[in-house]
Amino acid sequence: VRTYWPGLEDGALVPGYCGIRPKITGPGEEAADFVVQGPRAHGIPGLVNLLGIESPGLTASLAIAERVREELNTN
Repeated sequence: VRTYWPGLEDGALVPGYCGIRPKITGPGEEAADFVVQGPRAHGIPGLVNLLGIESPGLTASLAIAERVREELNTN
């Protein structure tokens, strides 16, 4: 950073944490909300992807957890 900002004082920068949440859709498709992809969808045992979960996700967290449990218990 000092290459671009030589006068920057030690300790002036602190780590910040954020996630990148792309909404990738095909032409003419709407972005999907609350997508749950378990092992049946991608073939990786023990992995569940949760995609498109926005602000109502906290309210729906118990139902989402139940769905994740179902995905993990399905062979």
